[in-house]
Amino acid sequence: MFKWFLTGEDKPRIKDGELIKRMYHSARIQAVTAMIFGYGMYYVMRMTLGVAKKPMIEAGFTPTQLGLIGAGMLIAIAVGKCANGFIADYCNIKKIVPLGLLGAALVNVVLGFADNYLMFLVMWFVNGCFQSMGSAPCTVSLSQWFSKSQLATYYGLFNIAHYVGEGATYLVTAVIIVSFGWHAAFLLPGLVCVVLAFIMYYFMRDRPETYGLPSANEFEGEAVQEKKEQSVSKKEAQMMVLKNPYVWLLGIAAICLGISRYSISSWGVIFLQEDKGFDLVTAGSIMSLSPVLGGIGGCLSGIISDRIFKSRHSITTIVFGCIMFAGISGVCLAPAGDPTMAAACVAVFGFGLGGCLSFVGGLLAVDLCPRKATGAAMGVIGLMAYGGAALQDVVNGFLMSSAQIIVDGQITYNFDTIMMFWMGSVAIMTLLVVPTLWAKKVKKDEPAA
Repeated sequence: MFKWFLTGEDKPRIKDGELIKRMYHSARIQAVTAMIFGYGMYYVMRMTLGVAKKPMIEAGFTPTQLGLIGAGMLIAIAVGKCANGFIADYCNIKKIVPLGLLGAALVNVVLGFADNYLMFLVMWFVNGCFQSMGSAPCTVSLSQWFSKSQLATYYGLFNIAHYVGEGATYLVTAVIIVSFGWHAAFLLPGLVCVVLAFIMYYFMRDRPETYGLPSANEFEGEAVQEKKEQSVSKKEAQMMVLKNPYVWLLGIAAICLGISRYSISSWGVIFLQEDKGFDLVTAGSIMSLSPVLGGIGGCLSGIISDRIFKSRHSITTIVFGCIMFAGISGVCLAPAGDPTMAAACVAVFGFGLGGCLSFVGGLLAVDLCPRKATGAAMGVIGLMAYGGAALQDVVNGFLMSSAQIIVDGQITYNFDTIMMFWMGSVAIMTLLVVPTLWAKKVKKDEPAA
């Protein structure tokens, strides 16, 4: 059965140069578009629980149960991303990514009829397993169809998928809940995504060589890079990932990224309510700026890196890390009661996060490893990033419980330690990227890399 997932055999090389150009142009547009909207729908299939929490609590679920359900998915994604990253280097991406969306969609359809906590716990974990079939394989596909010098630009464009999914969830899922109830929020999008999975399969592509096309590096005239990458097998390339100290350094940076990213998305609204004195609508409106600016930052990050910093991605990441730190510091330290200042700081944070998510979230590690091991690099980073995401929920919950203060019978919170935790995670992430400024020099001296 596993053989069905494997990448196809190389076909005889097409000789017609114009035909090659047309096929490349068509395949790139179709594949990137399919991945943006298809992976965006992955997010719809994973974020419904967050939007439906209040009506689910009213239906009998407890906050603790919902927290465990959500944590189960994050654990499944963390482990699955690592496994699927290594597997994706050998697979036909056209098959694995749509299958993940199909599986996640079917899980949501089943949950559209479920009321039992254990059913949700198990099925949401299974959903996480399918969710892990998206990001790393998509990055493998991008590395197959775009050369090293182009990858950052198109990876940044692909990152729009995160925000397409988030926007669709916040807008559409809320309307469905109000109109048809919380069960429909799982059922209806799930049915739509079953159809979209087959459409995604139709438009995605296997490696260029399986269609008689040259590799992306060869097509773009980067023959030296292509020669280096062909000198090692996939297994050797994946071992190079595991032995590369810079990959593990970036993995620790990814833990910090996961902490800061999910701390704000999970705890930002209540922080703005409790520490800054905003009502729920105002706090939610301010936080909605983060994914909007994140999408802009993610989209522009690759273009900025390739065109302004000449593909020196470490420099780009440090710049975006500094922007992200300025934003989170402003969010934490801005005076209470000023929604304009808070909104501006959240926007700055979101823009910086979009860029850091592109590079710390995988592209820096991919850039330091052979193309054959793109999935392995993404798998390692994904494992550690989602490990940080799961960790932050535990730490933030503990810190907030410890910071509870009762004054005149009213519960308030001292967020000083939490703010240090948030700002420190961004600062450490940025500092950990600095050594990768010299990683390229080491890599050039390695004959096999």
